[in-house]
Formats: sequence, C-alpha cells, structure tokens
Amino acid sequence: MTTADKQTAAGPAGGSGAAPAAAPRRGPAPGGGPMARMMGGPVEKSLNFKGSGKRLLARMRPERGAIALALLLGVASVALTVAGPKVLGRATDLIMSGIIGRRLPAGLSPAEAAAQLRAHGQGGLADMLATMPVVPGRGIDFGAVGTVLLWVALIYAGSALFGFVQARIATRVVQRTVYRLREEVEEKLARLPLGYFDRQQRGEVLSRATNDIDNIQQTLQQTLSQIVASLLTIVGVLAMMFWISPLLALVALLTVPVSVLVATRVGKRAQPQFVRQWKTTGKLNAHIEEMYTGHSLVKVFGRQKESAELFRAQNEALYEAGFRAQFISGIIQPAMMFIGNLNYVLVAVVGGLRVASGALSIGDVQAFIQYSRQFSQPLTQVASMANLVQSGVASAERVFELLDAPEQDPDPELPARPERVTGRVAFEDVSFRYDEDKPLIDGLSLAVRPGQTVAIVGPTGAGKTTLVNLLMRFYEVRGGRITLDGVDIATMSREELRGHIGMVLQDTWLFGGTIAENIAYGAPEGPPGRRSSRPPGPPTSTASCAPSPTATTPSSTRRAATSRSARSS
Repeated sequence: MTTADKQTAAGPAGGSGAAPAAAPRRGPAPGGGPMARMMGGPVEKSLNFKGSGKRLLARMRPERGAIALALLLGVASVALTVAGPKVLGRATDLIMSGIIGRRLPAGLSPAEAAAQLRAHGQGGLADMLATMPVVPGRGIDFGAVGTVLLWVALIYAGSALFGFVQARIATRVVQRTVYRLREEVEEKLARLPLGYFDRQQRGEVLSRATNDIDNIQQTLQQTLSQIVASLLTIVGVLAMMFWISPLLALVALLTVPVSVLVATRVGKRAQPQFVRQWKTTGKLNAHIEEMYTGHSLVKVFGRQKESAELFRAQNEALYEAGFRAQFISGIIQPAMMFIGNLNYVLVAVVGGLRVASGALSIGDVQAFIQYSRQFSQPLTQVASMANLVQSGVASAERVFELLDAPEQDPDPELPARPERVTGRVAFEDVSFRYDEDKPLIDGLSLAVRPGQTVAIVGPTGAGKTTLVNLLMRFYEVRGGRITLDGVDIATMSREELRGHIGMVLQDTWLFGGTIAENIAYGAPEGPPGRRSSRPPGPPTSTASCAPSPTATTPSSTRRAATSRSARSS
C-alpha cells in the first residue's frame, strides 16, 4: 500500500513495556490542526496598567518582613539626608555672624549694634543681625563651625549606611520575587496543553519566559528602592520647607501641579508604545527561532528571500516601536528639569527678599534652596523612571497572560486502569475539532485488536496525527470516548496511559557503526555480538509516522521500532 502520507498503528499481543512519548510535530493542514496556527502571532490584549501593576506588587507578599525592614531603613536614611541641609545652614550662619561681628565694635550688645547700623543708614544689615547669633567684635568661631561640619559628616555617613543596607535588602526581595515567578512559569509550561503551544510560536513563548521576566527583574531592581526613597524624600523635604518658611514652601509647590500634568500626559502616550515594543520583540524572536530551527526546510523550499524580508519587516516594526517608546518617555526628564529650574529661580528671588527683610537668615535660605533642589530631584527621578515602570508592567502583563492560560484537565483523583493490558484500542463515536467553527472528526469508530496492524491513510489535514494526539491524550475528545482494553482513557492517569504506548516519530536516527548494526538495532535478538538495549517483549501499542510514501512491511516496522528504541535510549 503506497500513499502520499500515512500513519500506522499496531496493537501488539501483550506486554507492558513503556516507551517515552512525545507530541508529534505534524498536524492537520491549515484550518484543520495545530500546524495551521504555528505561524500565528500572539493574541492582542489591551493593557491593564493598574491591574497588572497591583498584581506584580502582590507577588512580593511573601517578603513582607524584609520589605518592612527596608522601609524602616529607608525612612532613617531619608530622615538623616533631610536633616543635613538644616544643620549645614547652621554652619553658614556661624560664618556670616563671624564676618559681620568682626566689623562691629566690641562690647556692644546685638541690639545696640543694630541701632548703630540703622543710625548709619544700614537698616537692611541691621535686620539681618536679628536672625543671626552675632557677637560684636568676635570673628568666626572655627571650633563651632568644625563641630557643626563634623555632625554633618556623621549625618550623611549614617544616611549612606542605612541606604546601603536598604538597597541590599531590596535587591534580595526583587531576586526572590523573580525567582518564584520563574518557577511558576516553568511549572505552568508543564501544565499547559499541547494546543496552547500549537497556537503560539515557540519564540513567542520563549520571549515571555526569558526576555519579559528579565525586563521585570530589571524594572523592579532599578525602580523599587529608588521610588520608595524618592517618595520619602519628597515628604521629608516638604515638611522641612514648611518648618523653615511656609511662604517659600508655597512658592516651591507652585510648580508641582505642572510637573504632575507633564508626567501624566507624556506617560499615557508612551505606555501603548511599550506594549507594542515588547509584543513586536516576541514576534521577532519567534521568527528567528523558527527560521534557525527549520533552516534546512527553509533552504529546501527556497524561502530564504521571503524569510529575510519578513525579518526586515519585523525588525523595522521593532525599531519604530522602540524609538517611539523611548523618545516619548525620554521627554519627561528634560521637562521636569526645566520646571525644577523655574522653581529654583522663584525660591532664590523670594528667599533673597526674605533675607533682606530680616525674616530669614542666610543659612535658612541656603538650606531651603538645597531642599528645593532635593524636592525637585526626586520628582524628576520618579518621572524619569516612568518609562522603566511602563516597560516592566507591559512585560508583566505578557507573563500574566501566560500564567492565566487554560491548563490541561487534571487526572482523576482515583484513576482507573485495565485489569490486564492486552492492547485492544477502540474509538467509539469520537468527535474532535481544533477550532469550534471547523469540524475535523465527527462520529469516528475504530477498533484495533491485539497484534493487528492498521494503517490510517489520507491526505494532509485529514486528521491522522490527530488520532495519535487523542490516543495519547495530548488533546481531549469533544465527543465519544477512546478505550484501552475496555477502560475509558479519560479515566486513566496520563502517566499510566502513556506508559503502555510507544510512539515513533518521523525523525531518522543513524548511529556510529555498520549499516547492518543500524538495521538490526531494533531486533529482539540484538545486533551480532552485542546485547540489545531493548527490553524483552513488545510494547502494548505502537504508533508510528512513516517517513516516506512506501508500503508498510515488517522491515519498515522494524525501522520504526529502531527510531523508537534510539529515542528511548
């Protein structure tokens, strides 16, 4: 019997030898089975930034203790950092007091010195004296200045120490979180049905399991601790600014709504571009993986030019998406720096007027200017990290799509098993389809007795490989049932079922040695002078996909068994 495509199923007389089973790589023609969808792209889905972000943060719940410790250390670090400018302003006041006091006559009280300055028409300088610890006739107290500077050094050293420990803890939190996410993805891939991989390109799945998880790790690593520190700094600096001068604090806050508006508007425009960028990355990876894996097929069918053109098109799409995402999100930081400079000018002008009127000391204004820069800097940092956060959340949503994919039906809690395995296989009114609107098998009934050889013949897409998929429970039947020695295979565990079936694919294997040894490898008696690695007794059932349009003969059956034995060894 010769056909253009055939598949042979043999039901042996007995035995329980097990052979490793693998999903066949062939399937029905386009519109009929899994191979029809191998070249299809991933399902597009609108971005849920808020929901995906919350879900990503929720994965850090097992690290609550470490996160709480990191927050406490962050608060301590920020508190010391915020206290630094105020203490440093004290040193500035001491220096200015010494410079002014050295020019005043000794023996006068500060009030008498101020009255004398007003009498000489220097009312502005007299007002400044009221805000500084001036001692007429005394110069700069370098001892006091040194003490203040020592305290400043200790404050910043403590802040750096707390910040270092906090960053280390945050790093461990991120690494453990991503480690668990990778484990969950790996376990999910093992539970997904074969149909999922038929609908998805392998490169797309690999991109979600590698590139997207790596991007999540980088995003959390670079933004988590920094965002927390920035938010704490904003709160602490704002409190210090209101303590020093409520008027200057209100002036500094005038630019905050503008900053928020710019960051929000630009972020909304950049987020869809990041989604497009990572989806295009997955498609490009899928194309590259398929072209390299099937390089020989590409050359055999002369598809090199089409493959290169498709690569250029997808590479161009990735360039456009990446350029738009980075360019739009990159606008945020320059805009925030411009707004921060405007804030600095306003604070400097109003602060100078307050010093001239004697409402503030020079040290307080110096500290306030530092606070204004510290206030705008975390805002700029948070805005500049928006592109990282948007990119990470886009990757997280792609990983969550994988984790949310429907899994294969679990095995029954109390699986059934045949009392005695003889190898009788029966299809009873079986119906199946890959797509709901495209029927493939309807009402098929077939019985294979132990020891009988049956060839399933038909054109590409008729469903020959599908029968093996159903027998191995790579797919579940939509109607009817399949039995092994009278037991419905749906009530058996997959491990038990597949342990009684040997599957031989179309791959050709040749081993080092003579041609005779290769031909005789699968014989029960083994090649001459060498013991066979094949266990005694035939497997319960064997399904083989013949590699060429030749007749089914005992020799071709042996070659199929040879492939099975080679794969199992």
